[in-house]
This record gives sequence, C-alpha cells and structure tokens, in this order.
Amino acid sequence: MASRFVYLMRGLPACGKSHRARRLAGVRGLVLETDQFFVRQDSAGATIYDYRDDQLPAARQWVFERFQQAIAEGRSPIVLDRGNGLNEGTRRFAQYAVDHGYHVELKEPDSEWWLEIKRLLRARPQSNPQLAEWAVRLADLSRATHRVPLDTIQNWMDHWCSELTVDDILQSGSGTETR
Repeated sequence: MASRFVYLMRGLPACGKSHRARRLAGVRGLVLETDQFFVRQDSAGATIYDYRDDQLPAARQWVFERFQQAIAEGRSPIVLDRGNGLNEGTRRFAQYAVDHGYHVELKEPDSEWWLEIKRLLRARPQSNPQLAEWAVRLADLSRATHRVPLDTIQNWMDHWCSELTVDDILQSGSGTETR
C-alpha cells in the first residue's frame, strides 16, 4: 500500500499557510481548515466570510468530522490548515491520523515574510521589537479574512515553539487551542 500523509500546517495568521497548504494538497489531496465553516453565500450569491467566535467549537468539530471521513476514504495527502501548535486539538488530529496508518508531518509557509518572522521568533527576546511590528502587520493583513486580533497574534508569538515536532504534539495534551 502506498504511504498516506497528513500535513499539519503551522504558522501565524496571514503568513501563507493556506497558499502552501493548497500546493501541498495538489489536485488529489484535501485541505481542511476551520475557516471553511464560516464561508457563506449572501443573497446575491457572493461569497462572504462570516466568522463568529461563539461558533468556533462547532467549526472545530466540523473539521474533525471531515478529517475522519477523509481518512476513512484513504485520501492523501490531507492538509490540516490551522495553527497546529502544542495543544489538545492538534494532538487529537495527529493521533487519529497515526492510529489509522498515516504519516504525519509538520509543514510551514515558505513566504519571505514567514521566513523572516521565523528567524525573529528564534532570536527572542532580542527580536521582540521587530516581532511587535510584525504582529501589527499580520493583524492588519488578517483583518479582511481571518480577523485575528493583535493580542492573539502577540500571544501566539510569545508561546511559539520553534523546534516543535510531531512527537512533541503526540505526547502533549494541554495548551491553548488555535484556529
């Protein structure tokens, strides 16, 4: 049997996770993201993004159910496009994939700005002023789509683990859930 893969995208909002996720999925794979839950058609047929904080638990469950279905169908690759840090939500996806014979890998954006931010995250605390500037830029960039507040982005930066591995995720079980 051919190898089956789940890619866990990780990175900050507006850094190119979705763009890289689509490339990784190619024509045969599947991209799953919480944001898909909030996409609606308005009365004129236009696509709108209608994020509501109170619906986030339902959105997360909806993605997990779609993930289970994709694994049951043997789809590959499956790209989980979310923050995917050290938290119970990510552990749940990774463990389910491993339990069903999938190889799980962490993937990150490859945009120039993400590579710069990633370098700065590794150089904390010396790089905190530059990271603060990037947090403002990312919050502005995400305003039109993801609407991630500045304080949330700063919190994610403060808790970013540059050397995170799939094994770390599988052995975890606590932490803050991300989209």
